[in-house]
Amino acid sequence: MRFGGGIRADSLSGANPTRLDETVGPCESDCPAAILDLLTPIDAKHALDWRARCRDNLTTRRARAAKPGPRAGQVIVFDEALRFSNGLSFERLEVIANPRGRGGVLFRAPGCGGLYRISNVKSRSYQLLDPPRG
Repeated sequence: MRFGGGIRADSLSGANPTRLDETVGPCESDCPAAILDLLTPIDAKHALDWRARCRDNLTTRRARAAKPGPRAGQVIVFDEALRFSNGLSFERLEVIANPRGRGGVLFRAPGCGGLYRISNVKSRSYQLLDPPRG
């Protein structure tokens, strides 16, 4: 497969073909477990570090997926205040259903009532408080 400029996706180019492997510096560390399990043993420190980063990322992603997400009616309390593009910061927000009926939830600021979106909310450190019963 060729990309613009004659660069081939299979890393074969010109008269001197080369093959890229994990010893030449992969920077991305999102390799799936199924691929990591197929790799043969290696002594190269850089490759071993890359494999360890990939495994750590897989563990982190699994932990995030298992973490309960915020539901409408709850209050979310972040370990650190989140600063929003309007300059305001909040540690505590009310979780509300999206009024437009689209998936996900929105977050309402205390006092001012402003609505906020938080991308990758599960990657942040927080506690969820259920609404008071009564």
